[in-house]
Amino acid sequence: MTKAAPWSFYGRHAELQQLQDILARRRWFFLQISGRRRIGKTTLIQQALQGAGITRTLYIQIPDSDPAGVVASCNGYLETFGLDERISSLGELARLIGTLVEAGYVVALDEFQYFHRRQLFDFCSLLQAEVDRLAARYADVPGGLIVLGSLHAEMTALLDNRDAPLFNRTTDTLELGHLDIRSLGNPVCSCR
Repeated sequence: MTKAAPWSFYGRHAELQQLQDILARRRWFFLQISGRRRIGKTTLIQQALQGAGITRTLYIQIPDSDPAGVVASCNGYLETFGLDERISSLGELARLIGTLVEAGYVVALDEFQYFHRRQLFDFCSLLQAEVDRLAARYADVPGGLIVLGSLHAEMTALLDNRDAPLFNRTTDTLELGHLDIRSLGNPVCSCR
C-alpha cells in the first residue's frame, strides 16, 4: 500500500501574501478575517504563520456559550498550546491577550461573532481597553490579534458599528469568498 500524499495548500495565494505581509511587519496588528463557515480561514492563518516562522501562537475557538463556558474552553486551549496561564473571567482573557501580544504572540480568536451575544458582549469593552493600549505603542508591540468570524452581520455589528466598543480598531481586514476554479491550478492526483 502506498502512502497517501499530504494535502497541499493551494488557492488563496493573494490572501496568503496579504496575511504574510501583515505578519512581516513584526508590530501590532488587529486583523479581522471574515468568510462563511468551512471556507478556509483557519487553514489560511496556519499557512501564513508557518510561512512567517511564527511559533508563538494561541488559537482559541470561541464556543456559543455563556461566560463560564467560554472561560473553560479558553483554559483548555491554553493548556493545549502549552501555556501555564489560566483565566477565571472574560476580563482576565482580555488582559491575557494583551500580555501575550506584548510578548510577541499572535492570538487568533475564531468564531468571534459569538461575542455579539448579550451574555458575552461585555468582553468587547474589556478587549477595547487592551487594543487601545497596544495600539498606542504599536511600534513596540511585536505580536497581534486576529479575529475570525463566519456570521457577517454579527462581525459587522462588533467591529464596524459606530456604537460598538471595537469600532474603527482593526488595522487590517480580509474577506474570504469562494475559491475561483482558476485559483486551484492543476492539482495533481497521485492516486493508485
